[in-house]
Amino acid sequence: MTLFKSLNKFRNNVALISNSTGPIKYLDIENKSKEIKKVVSERSLAIIFSDNSVASIIYYISLIKNNSVVILLDVKTSYKESLKIINLYKPQFIIAPKNYLKVLKSVLTENIFTFKHIELWKTKFKKRVVMNKNLILLLATSGSMGSKKFVMLSKENLKVNALSIIKYLNINSKDRAISNMPCSYSYMLSIINTHLEVGASLFLTNNTIVQKDFWNDYYKNKITSFNGVPYIFEILTKLGLKKIFTKSIKTITQAGGKLEVGNLKKMIKFCKNKKIKFFTMYGQTEASPRMTYLDWKLSEKKIGSIGKPILGGKVVLINKRNKVISQPNITGELIYKGKNVSLGYSENLRDLRSSDKNKHTLKTGDLAYYDKEKFLYIVGRKKRIVKIFGNRFDLNEIEKRMHINGLNVACKGLDEKMEVYFTKELKTKKVLDSLVEITGQNKIVFNLFSLEKFPRTLSGKINYSKLKNTDA
Repeated sequence: MTLFKSLNKFRNNVALISNSTGPIKYLDIENKSKEIKKVVSERSLAIIFSDNSVASIIYYISLIKNNSVVILLDVKTSYKESLKIINLYKPQFIIAPKNYLKVLKSVLTENIFTFKHIELWKTKFKKRVVMNKNLILLLATSGSMGSKKFVMLSKENLKVNALSIIKYLNINSKDRAISNMPCSYSYMLSIINTHLEVGASLFLTNNTIVQKDFWNDYYKNKITSFNGVPYIFEILTKLGLKKIFTKSIKTITQAGGKLEVGNLKKMIKFCKNKKIKFFTMYGQTEASPRMTYLDWKLSEKKIGSIGKPILGGKVVLINKRNKVISQPNITGELIYKGKNVSLGYSENLRDLRSSDKNKHTLKTGDLAYYDKEKFLYIVGRKKRIVKIFGNRFDLNEIEKRMHINGLNVACKGLDEKMEVYFTKELKTKKVLDSLVEITGQNKIVFNLFSLEKFPRTLSGKINYSKLKNTDA
């Protein structure tokens, strides 16, 4: 049960498009896949440093189709972190843009394949290890800030989740999406997987929604589905939602965190007026990634809900005593069960041989309740985690990393904004620069507050509930 096994039946359909390549048919991908198979044997471990290009996606498809194991990373990963990951996982192959490979020379031995601006190199790591036979893809945990921790996804995970999504979104061969998030991000990768599994197409671009060229390409290529995280829709409500509307657009999906109610209402009203189907979804990378969805017909009636589980999935809520909650409107931790739940986590090469640790069950760490009709609503998180641009960030981890840099801070926040408190002896610029470096996020997501001293509990711990907003 592997993705992309049926590409040949769509052979004459356009699969991928970019301004630099023009249309690429499924037959072209099939042929390129056969070429790559000659130089990369089955069950090889390869790292792809991807951008939103046709070449990156073809390498990804080819390796998955040919039963290799892929570690998919964004090309914006720092060189320092890249080398750490490479030396920890010791892949036989590395695939990346030519200019990115220059700083990885110490681990490379031979360039064996080139497609467009992306090169495939053998590495100095000759020894192959036995990996879990079902393992196919490793994705970095959201907001891991340089951590070498990856989610281990199986062939079944990806296939089952893709088929479920295809069904409830009614994706077909006439659909076309556009890349407006990094392809290494689980949500965007899910969009790629689902569209290619049914013979649909994708327009690939490294431009963002704040650039004029993005929208020129969007209109020109008759996009039928637009997808985004809360931050994207926040920008669009400022730019004007009319930008998304074309005669071809039929579906808009939102995942990656909770959309602010005001913006959510605007999206629902806009889509209703334009006769566009608007789906709110919920997921995590650990679930390949989607777990629930709210049917577009109920977006007004059940505003703020993440809906119900996808086909084949099941959700239960657990209270603090680890008992299943059977009554509506009572909050508990959301536990998801389904064949799309990942095998577990890896932190090094040895972990790749481990068996399925999750057994199709995921403790999400999210707190939720359901109403009388069993529609789910997220109300918070069990741990100190915020979601920014669709990525989860552990506030404890950020505080720890800042402390290592000699900066004692206290972090709070809701989705899309992080509040960072520090005492007056620290310089605001130094705090902000360090936050940007550690998280890899734009400085606009941080609200900084300067204090005389941290409020503390009787036990001496920082009292987060009493942190006051005094601008730095």
